[in-house]
Amino acid sequence: MFKNRVLVTGIGTGIIIGAILLQVMNVRPSAPKTSGIALEEMDPQKLKEETSKYYQVFEKNVKMYTQAELDAAIQKKVKEEADKQATAKPQDQAKATPATASSKIVMYVQPNLDATTVADLLFRAGVIADRKAFVTELDKQGGNTKIQVGYHEFDGVMSMPAVVTNLITAQ
Repeated sequence: MFKNRVLVTGIGTGIIIGAILLQVMNVRPSAPKTSGIALEEMDPQKLKEETSKYYQVFEKNVKMYTQAELDAAIQKKVKEEADKQATAKPQDQAKATPATASSKIVMYVQPNLDATTVADLLFRAGVIADRKAFVTELDKQGGNTKIQVGYHEFDGVMSMPAVVTNLITAQ
């Protein structure tokens, strides 16, 4: 029937030997236990302790986030906070300004800060009301490279020329 009788005999012999080896593996008892305690015998707390030696173990109800999901959630929160600040009432901001007008504000200017960073610090401290106006006034007086490092005192909301003069003169 087949012309290559040796090939067919070899394949048949291989299948028979493979079936015998499979049966020998199934008959052999399982490998000896290394830890002495079977996993089925451990209570859940002990099992958790043993696995936490080699793996990170989390409760089943704890939600795990991927890096992409975490980044998306953070961006969503940042956007929500920005929207809240943008929709804040101008009356609330106007009420906060007179309260800081009578207070003394001390600010430390670090080395190598540029004009926009200093403008942002002054705006957050409540010394100036407009960042762009401060930067343009600083450009007018040529103070972009002359901002002095150190502590500067401000008496609440001040005029732009007074703030610039305070920043570029040594104290």
